[in-house]
Amino acid sequence: MRCIAHRGFAGLYPENTLAAIEQAGEQADLIELDVRRCGSGELVVHHDETVDRLTTANGRVADMTATELSRLNVEGSGEGVPTLAAAIDAVPADVGLDIELKEPGLLSDVQDLLSDVDLEIWLSSFDISIVETASEQTDYPVVLLVGDSSEAGIERAAGLDCAGLGPHWRLVDFALIERAHRADLAVYPWTITDVDRAETFAKMGIDGIIADDPVACSAE
Repeated sequence: MRCIAHRGFAGLYPENTLAAIEQAGEQADLIELDVRRCGSGELVVHHDETVDRLTTANGRVADMTATELSRLNVEGSGEGVPTLAAAIDAVPADVGLDIELKEPGLLSDVQDLLSDVDLEIWLSSFDISIVETASEQTDYPVVLLVGDSSEAGIERAAGLDCAGLGPHWRLVDFALIERAHRADLAVYPWTITDVDRAETFAKMGIDGIIADDPVACSAE
């Protein structure tokens, strides 16, 4: 069962920061990061459309420059919002990277940043159009994320030639796993916070978990 560090183990480290990447890299198989475009054009690593939840500042990421974002204080950690380029450089060579595309129009720039990168790379998104484009235009494994309707998610993911399905953990049961595997889809539920749930999923034959805390990845 593979361990994917959700936002760099957001339950333990300041999410989507370089510090989180460096720490999670010692404990995960892959690190999941959220990517969007900032006001100066660079791709940056931040989950929300605004910086309000995680910093003392206010405003939309799309209205701020990469320099301004780098000077913010994420969760009081002293860490700023990094560019995707800096985040890629921080990922250890033996750890993969799951890039969640938060908005359309990022794929070409992501590919450019990854052109000389020798890491295991996944692309993921909740947005069907983004997943479709990524599946058609790249050779990277693509994971469709779903928060509802697991049956429809399996059909969509299989139809788009995805490598995997990322359902909310509440949607996961033996039937979903069996249907997904019959469609050649790996299953990676999110977001797992405790080892008991991870152990249950491991016994059910899950392929990996997207976890907020590395303790969940100690399940066998």
